[in-house]
Amino acid sequence: MLFCVALMSVGASAQEYYEEEEEGAKAGDWAIGLDLGMGFGDSYVNFGLMPKVQYYVTDAFRPEISFDYFIQKDNLSVWDINLNLHYLFHMKYGIYIYPILGATFQHTHASFDELKLDDNGLPVLKNGKEVYETVTENKGRFGLNAGAGVQYDITPNLYCNLEMRYQYVKDFGRGILQVGIGYRF
Repeated sequence: MLFCVALMSVGASAQEYYEEEEEGAKAGDWAIGLDLGMGFGDSYVNFGLMPKVQYYVTDAFRPEISFDYFIQKDNLSVWDINLNLHYLFHMKYGIYIYPILGATFQHTHASFDELKLDDNGLPVLKNGKEVYETVTENKGRFGLNAGAGVQYDITPNLYCNLEMRYQYVKDFGRGILQVGIGYRF
């Protein structure tokens, strides 16, 4: 939030732009951006980077493809690829709100130590101590995204955004909060 507020103060001169010209993106525009985010769920929180590409089909409708990479924490790493749809509702002075609806492919990689068992289901002992082995698990799952966002146009080509969405994924659904900046061309 502080990042968006700082960018809004830098963009105070953008109001002159809105008084002189028509606001916002036009059909056929492209945008690229980078978001910083936080994924959170059942007692698990990690942070990540989210590059994205957007295309304005109309002045208000844009599909977006993004790749989210979350930094490994507690031997668990997560990345996902998202295809989201946004419909921008213009409020005033370059502020837009939009719903988010889309699909995701999420990949998780976990590694953990597991007690090694013999054929009878009893712990394997070596020098009187239990033996553990490292187990890795990779899972890829498809799911759905739903949420909302707000965007502020700092200049005709530069904007900041704040989004909150939930990823509905079997066994690993979680919320994603992200703030970022984008460049429209």
